[in-house]
Amino acid sequence: MLRTGIIFLILGLGAFILPQFGLQFKLFTVFNDIFGGGETYVEIALAGIGAVLVCIHLFKGKKDKSSAA
Repeated sequence: MLRTGIIFLILGLGAFILPQFGLQFKLFTVFNDIFGGGETYVEIALAGIGAVLVCIHLFKGKKDKSSAA
């Protein structure tokens, strides 16, 4: 879960930040063509899902360590 969460965070935040520097992920331009500007919502959703997955992994790790002692 941690690896998937980190990948989603990188894709979501990268796709959100890179256009500010004149760069972009080509994958997200497909969403712009299909949905007519809905790529921002997909970027935010990917970053949010990634953050949730990373948080679940971190909280799960703390719970396991505290019960082992």
